[in-house]
Amino acid sequence: MNEPLLTSEEVGKSLHPVFDTQIINYGAYNLVFATGSAIYRNPDIAAGQKPEQNHFLIGYRELPQEVIVAPVELPAVSAAGSPTSIDNTNALRAYAVGPRSLGLESTNGTSFFLRFQEKMEVTTPAGSGILDQRLDLEDFFKFLETSWLEPFED
Repeated sequence: MNEPLLTSEEVGKSLHPVFDTQIINYGAYNLVFATGSAIYRNPDIAAGQKPEQNHFLIGYRELPQEVIVAPVELPAVSAAGSPTSIDNTNALRAYAVGPRSLGLESTNGTSFFLRFQEKMEVTTPAGSGILDQRLDLEDFFKFLETSWLEPFED
């Protein structure tokens, strides 16, 4: 059986509910999708997380400056744990690891290593497709550069 081929817009619509159902004012955030890993050093926070987190929806907004990292389980497209909010009150460090990779750390001991691709293949229950987020990533990295991102040095 062949799975349906989804457009980039359809892939995005498939992913949105994971973020939207967990964040009350979800409409205030722009979203990008990343692969990577998470470390939860606080046992209370770790208790609400699934052990294997490899996919993340990142919501960001400029006013107030905030990033929300929501772990996503694929291909089920379901929450893989509780979202983490990083803002001016708890942002410890945001640093570039490479041209499209970064680390985010908060004061509660939570840290993320995130990798972004302009075009990323995503499999969902509705089918598979290529998520084109080139313009979204340009905007996201501009946002980070004006807020907390430490520059990448070769």
